[in-house]
Amino acid sequence: MLNEVRLRVGVIGCGTVAQIMHLPYLRSLPDLFEIAAVSDLSPGLVDAIGRMYGVPEKHRHTDYRALLDDDVDAVLVLSSGSHGPQVLDAVNAGKHVLVEKPLSLTVREADEIEAATKKAGVTVMVGYMKRFDPGYLYGQQMVKAMSDARYVQINTLHPAEDQYIDIHGVLRFGDVPPEVAQRATRAHEELLDEAVGGLSDSLRFVYYDVFLGSMVHDINALRALVGEPEDVLFTEVWPAGSTTPSVTTVLRHPGDLRTTYTWTYLAEVRDYFEELAVLSPTQRVRIQFPSPFLKHWPTPVVVQRMEDGALIESRVQASYDEAFREELRAFHDCVTGGKAPLTDVADSRADIVVLQRILAAGAPAGLGGEAGRWR
Repeated sequence: MLNEVRLRVGVIGCGTVAQIMHLPYLRSLPDLFEIAAVSDLSPGLVDAIGRMYGVPEKHRHTDYRALLDDDVDAVLVLSSGSHGPQVLDAVNAGKHVLVEKPLSLTVREADEIEAATKKAGVTVMVGYMKRFDPGYLYGQQMVKAMSDARYVQINTLHPAEDQYIDIHGVLRFGDVPPEVAQRATRAHEELLDEAVGGLSDSLRFVYYDVFLGSMVHDINALRALVGEPEDVLFTEVWPAGSTTPSVTTVLRHPGDLRTTYTWTYLAEVRDYFEELAVLSPTQRVRIQFPSPFLKHWPTPVVVQRMEDGALIESRVQASYDEAFREELRAFHDCVTGGKAPLTDVADSRADIVVLQRILAAGAPAGLGGEAGRWR
């Protein structure tokens, strides 16, 4: 039985994104949430986080399945690797779920979660915080008013994350028992085999770390702006075998709309750049996302148009409201008000399919697993 307003939540995974964003913003919304239980593979970390957020020792767990036996209304799944097993277990335990992207590594996991969610009658919302960003929402309205969008251009210049993470004092203990770490690694590799079997280690890394770890945000934002791509015309991942890769892909949408998307890792220059631009003959709308590790940093929207023969350019900062915090508010509304999530399981499944098709368009002929079906 839900509390009238305040949700008791359990947090699975107390790493970087949990410490920088989710836990502080849960605590900043005391009328909506109570942090009732925490779980992490690291014994030292789960105890430190438990003390920091006032979670009793009996509700600090190194096995997330024990957390699901606690008296919690909802679970935040913020761990690394595929989130599919944790989400599925939480749903089957009757818990509402907010899960960080990616929902899973495979389409099969997404389908199982969808079926279980319908059976259990709970809410599962996937954490695409950009969809709740006030700047993105402003830009989305501008794009929806376009009648002649011709070209979408997405560029992400991704520096090393440590340059942003280090300012937050993220706690790490390095005390995960070897057998636990090995078991998690085996499970991760088995799911990668299922998703993209037959690829080199470098391309498996690109699929998990680049595609599902970063590009998935822009694919989700793109689909919400201009709809579903019909085909992938081109993909290149370069340099071959690199652990600091770049990706360029070209997508075809219905009609004459095309998207060109380049994601590139440029480690040393501390200037994260991410722009999603929708361009037409009469108007240009550029949504410019900040680093996801900076708090309350606005997302500017640059709009260009002609008026009486003059070029008019406006730069709008819609709000300083933090996207992660707005996402938590939306999750609360869905759970307590019975609203359908904006970013549900089906939405996330569609992203996985698009990214597998992008990979298949540039992968060698030996691509297997689920992604092989898109060749």
